[in-house]
Amino acid sequence: MRSLSRLKQNLRVSLAAGFDRVVFARAGGGEERVLPGSTAVDAVIEAATKAANDGLVKVTVVRADGGRVLLDARHGAAREVPAAVAAEKALAGKARGLRADENGALLRALGIANADGTISAQNAKKYKQVSHLVELLKPAWEAGARRGVSVEAPLRVLDLACGNAYLGFVLADALRVAGVPFRIHGVDVRDDLVARCADRAATLGLEGVDFSRSTIAAAGGLVERLGGPPDLVLALHACDGATDEALVAAVELGAAALFVVPCCQAEIAAELRHNRGGPTPAYRHGMLLREHAATLTDALRVDWLEAHGFEVDVVEFVDAGHTPKNRLLRATRRRRTNPTALAEWRARCDTLGAHPTALVAATDRAGADPAAS
Repeated sequence: MRSLSRLKQNLRVSLAAGFDRVVFARAGGGEERVLPGSTAVDAVIEAATKAANDGLVKVTVVRADGGRVLLDARHGAAREVPAAVAAEKALAGKARGLRADENGALLRALGIANADGTISAQNAKKYKQVSHLVELLKPAWEAGARRGVSVEAPLRVLDLACGNAYLGFVLADALRVAGVPFRIHGVDVRDDLVARCADRAATLGLEGVDFSRSTIAAAGGLVERLGGPPDLVLALHACDGATDEALVAAVELGAAALFVVPCCQAEIAAELRHNRGGPTPAYRHGMLLREHAATLTDALRVDWLEAHGFEVDVVEFVDAGHTPKNRLLRATRRRRTNPTALAEWRARCDTLGAHPTALVAATDRAGADPAAS
């Protein structure tokens, strides 16, 4: 038990310098126990003894600045890892949109970072993906910030069909680190998801992030809650026609930018199957029909946004090997709606035999009332 005595001695010295949390884990990973920084030193020592007897021999003392002290109950030794070294190890020598030292609480909340602040090989791909998200979002928030955001007039973000709001939380934490004042409001039709997101925002201490139960169609009533038209509208994997509803809401609310990842483009596939594929033979084969309909759906979305004065990029959201739902429509409003282009878009739908319900309805409304666009 000499090693355990040595562990207690080194642990007590490490704790005396202050700590944010202490983590006990198995040598091969898996189970973790975490004690907060408010825990008394003697209680931590007692917990370390019990953890070691239970096979959780790895002990990590995490400093408030992200530095760590690594201890091992099997031999009692301790090794100091400065904050800068810990951060660089997590970054693996590459620039990332999210950093373990600056965004650690968020990364832990999303299940990407371990309790001790490290990122396992299992979660490295997910970490890369959410960091890539930040880089994709950055031009949109920088454009919004150029209008002169302040605490009184923050960057306004509307997250439609937010679900677990991972995208909204990632953006909020990136804006926090960048020092950009923001207000993010997420909506979903499920009360349990709204409550879960609100709890997570409170746990992370992210002021300026709130949630409410609402359909996308009713989102127009949220402008006052945001403090004005949204600078950015998010819609991550809003299913099928819900993505179109998000596009319509963004346009009609006067959003300056959009960040939309479509999902389950089934509506056009059903229409093409019914009318024998319009001018193409793709309807004869289910797989070809689905792929053709998905591409056509997003192409019509891009054309519709461009007719409304948006400049649109279609980019890969995440690696295709991770999910097939990886197409991102990133749009920025550059000019006013072009009624001629919109009428041409409507005629093109008839020619193709493809009529996305929400976009067609909004276009017909705008045609009947030019002021609506």
